Amino acid sequence: MSKKNDAFGMLFTRSELSKNEAMVFDPSRNIESYITFARQHGCTIIHTFETHRQADYISGSPRLAKEHGCTMHANTLDFTGASFAYKPIADGDICNFTKKGPEVQAIHTPGHTMGSTCYLIDNKYLLSGDTVFISTAGRPDLGGRWAEWARELYLTLMLRLRELPDHIHILPGHYTSWEEAHTSNIFMEQLGVLRKHVVAFRLANEKKFADFIEENMRPQPAVYAEIRKVNIGFLEVSDDEADVMDLGKNECGASNYGKQGVSAEGARRQPD
Repeated sequence: MSKKNDAFGMLFTRSELSKNEAMVFDPSRNIESYITFARQHGCTIIHTFETHRQADYISGSPRLAKEHGCTMHANTLDFTGASFAYKPIADGDICNFTKKGPEVQAIHTPGHTMGSTCYLIDNKYLLSGDTVFISTAGRPDLGGRWAEWARELYLTLMLRLRELPDHIHILPGHYTSWEEAHTSNIFMEQLGVLRKHVVAFRLANEKKFADFIEENMRPQPAVYAEIRKVNIGFLEVSDDEADVMDLGKNECGASNYGKQGVSAEGARRQPD
């Protein structure tokens, strides 16, 4: 699963309707690309959103807020005690541009982390962070309480996202391979397609879902613990150290590594 970089921090802007304003979702620490893009389109970034406290790369939201005056939004379950200012966001909260423009609604989707939050844009697009990917769901074991968090992830997939219609387009935080991309190199898929083809969605039995998670657990990279500290302001690192931390393969998905047991059963099962 590939890591997010400058090209995958998501910027949503509608300058004609929103007084030349922009929003950023899960930006990397290399914020210059977002600032440049916004300026090229005559926009000012007014909000930056975190879907969760990242473990695989260093977030740029605190720096955007500090250096450019935009508001950082994040769930307190992941950011309690942070050394920087942010605006707590909760399930059902709505954030808009100053004047008209798209509506951004927060949906609390615990599982990958307890504070994981997806953002629904105009009831058309769901920025899913590490909760839902095109070929799998986010792994719930990074916090060391896999059984508890696996149950939350199960409830998220089966209940919390249940009311969203199939036509919603999922825009995930990572991708597994370029085969997941559309012809325009956009990583996006309708929720209805994922419900039919992604094993994590098709294991409606909670025990089998937990078995699927357990079968696919593997050690997380040691650097993840350090990145989590950086992303809450508990640890400061040099630019060179940050560059090293941001290297490497993303391992945030509950993928079918062994494809045995429940994993194989879910993969074989024909979609309804």
